[in-house]
Amino acid sequence: TATVNEEECLPRYEGEETHVKVLKELEGLRKPLELDILFRGISHFGSTATIQFIHCNDGYVYDKGSAISSHIMRSGRHYANFKATQMASDEINIGIIRPLLKKNDRMDSEFHPVCWDDFRTRYDSDVDFTIRASHWGDGNVNCCTYFGDGACYWSSGEGEGNLFDREWPRNEGMGVDPCTMGLLLDLNAGTLTVYKNSRRLGIMMRGLTGEYCWMVTLLTECIISVERDVPPE
Repeated sequence: TATVNEEECLPRYEGEETHVKVLKELEGLRKPLELDILFRGISHFGSTATIQFIHCNDGYVYDKGSAISSHIMRSGRHYANFKATQMASDEINIGIIRPLLKKNDRMDSEFHPVCWDDFRTRYDSDVDFTIRASHWGDGNVNCCTYFGDGACYWSSGEGEGNLFDREWPRNEGMGVDPCTMGLLLDLNAGTLTVYKNSRRLGIMMRGLTGEYCWMVTLLTECIISVERDVPPE
């Protein structure tokens, strides 16, 4: 039996889903989070909840890498902790992106949505965003991340975004010491709120609609682990 909070997170799409499919979604909501969709430069470290990025690996040099969680957040409130360790700098992005399908299993596929505001067309040969686009709502924030220096980045993936205006109230950098950054995605209010070491910084983004997944894009060597949690009081 689903709790009240779980029911809030799992609205049933009329005419599209069976009770069996909704039950599978509930099981996914109760499982530990994973960063299970990996792109070039990223590898798992010990478990599917932890990733590492190394600039030089097996003779290849990488300048950035991305990882996405396949768990889809459909409604309600979702909180995740991102624990960062062994950071060479603060060039770390954590945030949300629309659900996607990786078209192949190649580990050399690039995907850097934070670096390109036209990422939906730029990476069309490797990534499919159409699979659940009917559940995006009317908002155009298709990718939104907290950057390690405290800035907010968002983009539609089709040329719209805030490349040159990334400040938000009470923004604060994460530094280079090990820390835990928390993100609260409230799809009832349409907001993304940032926490640092269990301390609430503030609302970074408003006007969010539809479905999202957790994501990480790294431009520096580090180890990141993700964990589902409840928001600090």
